[in-house]
Amino acid sequence: MRGLIISLRVGLLALAWLAAILQVIFGAEVMLFSNFATIALGLFFILVLPTLKWDSLLIIAMLTIMGWVLVDGQMSLDLMFSSGRFVLIFVALIATMTLSKATAATMPSVRRTQDNLARLSPENSSSGLQIAGHVFGGIINTGTFAILSAALPNNSDEYRRKLAAGAALRGMVTSAVWSPFFVGFAVGEGFVGTANAWLAMAFGLGTAFIFTLACSYWFSAEFSLQTIRTSLACLRPIAWRVVIVLASVLSFAICFNLTALSAVVIAMPLLVAIQFMRYPQNMIRIIKTSRDGLAQTSDDLVIISMAMVIGYIAINTNGLEQIGLVGAHSIYPGWLALIATPVVMMLASVVGIHPVISSTVMLAIFSNGGAAVHPALLMQSHLIGWGAGTMSSVASLSVITCARLYQVRSTKLALSQNLVTAFLFALLGGITLSLINNVMY
Repeated sequence: MRGLIISLRVGLLALAWLAAILQVIFGAEVMLFSNFATIALGLFFILVLPTLKWDSLLIIAMLTIMGWVLVDGQMSLDLMFSSGRFVLIFVALIATMTLSKATAATMPSVRRTQDNLARLSPENSSSGLQIAGHVFGGIINTGTFAILSAALPNNSDEYRRKLAAGAALRGMVTSAVWSPFFVGFAVGEGFVGTANAWLAMAFGLGTAFIFTLACSYWFSAEFSLQTIRTSLACLRPIAWRVVIVLASVLSFAICFNLTALSAVVIAMPLLVAIQFMRYPQNMIRIIKTSRDGLAQTSDDLVIISMAMVIGYIAINTNGLEQIGLVGAHSIYPGWLALIATPVVMMLASVVGIHPVISSTVMLAIFSNGGAAVHPALLMQSHLIGWGAGTMSSVASLSVITCARLYQVRSTKLALSQNLVTAFLFALLGGITLSLINNVMY
């Protein structure tokens, strides 16, 4: 019976995934099918509800209260279905990343990169693993940890495992500042628009460079340009693959006038199909791994979907105005928006509030004229907060996954050096963006 329910859940997710792809390609022409997929997604949520963790249920309860306050009697059948259709693309993103992660694990270039990282000396490992985590994280998110942890020698003591885990985590989560493959990017894009989201990526590359350089200096015992070169050399086998992936997504977005999220959902399965043709012997393994990954997808998917529904409601109703958070009387200063957004997201994460909740609230308040801030800079501050928040929360999927694979306690990983690092990343990042905003806006 349990196996049947799991298969049904995977089937419902696959239906929502297909509907999202068709929605990107055909738009309103497939609205009827999209509505059917929305109902299927609702059934999926009902089926996974008994399996959710207690902390996820707490977050869902908070989201439900927030949604009830925002709706305030304005909910209609049309609003329910339109918000459901809006959420389908986020479901497709998570499914697409599951497929991409399974594919990356079979690639020879990825295995060669693992071997290169395993040969790094302990003195260079922190810098190397952070840079590798950043590059891999920009494409496959939490799948990074499975790849990098496999490169750690089996006889590593607890100190080296913690050092490696912290570096991999810092690298992976902070790739959110420029990567369109994170849910956080999709969340922000919904508030600031596609053009500003892409512009924020340019700022993100600068943010990532400065943060990585600062951490390499701070955490490496023997920091030098040679250390950086050695670390980058480890990534040579996958360098062109990363360029091809990013160029493909960007090309789809420009040529077909797609959002970054839609471009990812369309481009990545096509790239996976090319891998199927190159290595047909891996096809069954990739499909099975992807199916198993979808079968385990529940907590994050439900939370993200609910948060996106709330964000959609916040944009398409006057709920925030009714409770006095936005309106003609409340145009907040730009520096406040740019500093408060990442810092609040980071601090909220420490006490277990998922960044998808805090970011939805902050962006709803400060975007669309709510603050005297350039939308691209607001987007970047949100992405900094996303990275800082997922780095410092024991409830973060990134922290939990990284701690499990490196065999260290999640509290030691999130609440030690990375806690201070995350706070400084959020605070200094926000201050820097506010200075840039004074020049641009």
